[in-house]
Amino acid sequence: MKVLLGILLIVILVISGCSGSDYTKEQLDGLASCLKEKGVKEYGAFWCPNCAKQQKMFGSSYDIIKDGVYVECDPRGDDSQAELCIEKEVDKYPTWDFPNGERLIGVQQFEVLAEKSGCTL
Repeated sequence: MKVLLGILLIVILVISGCSGSDYTKEQLDGLASCLKEKGVKEYGAFWCPNCAKQQKMFGSSYDIIKDGVYVECDPRGDDSQAELCIEKEVDKYPTWDFPNGERLIGVQQFEVLAEKSGCTL
């Protein structure tokens, strides 16, 4: 019985640790839509591990990011905008640019993206 309870406890801990975000899909969709509406840009590359991490954080809400926020900087990538990345002097990924001229580099927490963009979660 103790072994069974121990295994159950481990399973619960693993599942809870893998749950990802504390935000609902609706909240993440709202944030992604707001970032798009505000003109925020995320510059990245298809091979970038930190870009993949940022994408994973958004889950299925990243579809909204891909449609108007994300800019592919590698000329080998789909829908590449490498010239724009050069023009914007983007050399690290992901790079987040905000309409007020602020720039953040690296994986960003949702709260930071919301604050910098004026969006809500």
